[in-house]
Amino acid sequence: MDRQSSERKPFSLNIFHQILLATCLVALIPIGGLWYLGVHETQQELTTSVSRNLSASADSIAGSVEQWTGMNLRMLEQNAATPAIRSMEARSQDPVLKTLTDTYNWVYLAFTVLPDGQNLGRSDGREPTFYGDRVYFQQVMGGAPIGRQLVLGKSSNKPAYILAKPIKDQAEKTLGVIAIAMTLEDLSKTITNTRIGKTGYAILVDEEHRLIAHGDGSISSELQDFSRHPALAKRAGGDGVNRVHDESGKELVTYVKALNQGWKLIVQQDAEEAYARAEQALRGALALLLVTLVVVIIVALLLAKRLSAPIRRLTAAADEISRGNLEAVIGEGERIDEIGALSRAIERMRVSLQMAFERLRKR
Repeated sequence: MDRQSSERKPFSLNIFHQILLATCLVALIPIGGLWYLGVHETQQELTTSVSRNLSASADSIAGSVEQWTGMNLRMLEQNAATPAIRSMEARSQDPVLKTLTDTYNWVYLAFTVLPDGQNLGRSDGREPTFYGDRVYFQQVMGGAPIGRQLVLGKSSNKPAYILAKPIKDQAEKTLGVIAIAMTLEDLSKTITNTRIGKTGYAILVDEEHRLIAHGDGSISSELQDFSRHPALAKRAGGDGVNRVHDESGKELVTYVKALNQGWKLIVQQDAEEAYARAEQALRGALALLLVTLVVVIIVALLLAKRLSAPIRRLTAAADEISRGNLEAVIGEGERIDEIGALSRAIERMRVSLQMAFERLRKR
């Protein structure tokens, strides 16, 4: 074996592969670009839809919570302005306070407190107690228009909510504090009854991120700390949609809404369910792309074969002529494209060579 034959020939694409590659690139680049833009636009639209859905659910729940709180505040304001409450006498206040607990089934205690923190009137008839160390009392006596505190009810052993308002005379002098202690069952039902798809629900926490109500329907026997909830950890004090992971690693889509009273509402849904339509659209688009790819490759193969096969035959015929076979058959002459023109040129060259050789033989 000589040196030249032992040397490896440099790699090169023949005309068939060049035509095939060029055809695939010309067809697939714009198709791939359009596919990407379409999928991206679909995902953006679905993200907006998911955000709008969670936001609407949060707004609906927030409206119910604000309405519930506002109703209780108006009830306190109306009763704080009555002569019986302003009298700051227990015998006058107790019947009014008892009417509050009888009228509103979620209010289990209504009471008044003197400026020194000593309990005055009570709806349950029990002995007065000292409330001067309570947050809601200190808030009102410190000048706040509303006092509020989430506590663990001693009798129910469940979270309870205390709302307080100042008792003022005609001259706007603070005479004391009127307050109501409420269970959260009704508020929890509002949270529980809100479902987003099959996996979505809401969670309500107070200003210290302690659990008030959970969408799974459970009412905690303790004030659970939800500060480590991924939605709160990622967007402390803000509103917005985020994709986060819970402790088990499951991906969630969450929306956090701050309420007027300092509480926060978390609306969440499994990302797999929320973006199921996007995944379905992506799979459909991918299947369409694969089908298009197969069709393009088949068409490119047929086109490359149609263009390259005549060229290979003409190359073989020209090679035969160069070796002295002037009787070689040259096809493709009937074509009206460049390949046909090349075929006819080679045929003229063959005839010219044949005539030249005949003249040489006659001499």
